[in-house]
Amino acid sequence: IVSHDPPRTIEDIFECRQEHNPFWARQRLLLWGNYKLLMKAEYLFFYIPTVIILGLCIPAFTTIYALEEVVASTMTVKVTGRQWYWVYEVESPTDDAEEDEDDE
Repeated sequence: IVSHDPPRTIEDIFECRQEHNPFWARQRLLLWGNYKLLMKAEYLFFYIPTVIILGLCIPAFTTIYALEEVVASTMTVKVTGRQWYWVYEVESPTDDAEEDEDDE
């Protein structure tokens, strides 16, 4: 359906004055549309993902810092990557200390 009438102005559609309006984004919403619906959309697309991302970051950072603590190990493997091959070095503690305790 095509109407050959001239398009209606904003003043005719919303019945509000549109001359010399100061531009405040939130106040403009009161003139242009459903303010409550737009606020729900803002919460949906900004605040909820922010909370989800923070909820994922906090356990990740605690895990990263927990892994930095030095743990006593019985064997250390040093792996070095060269251009065409890998070099493996295994460093095991000597068992001399345990044997000395057994002798006493």
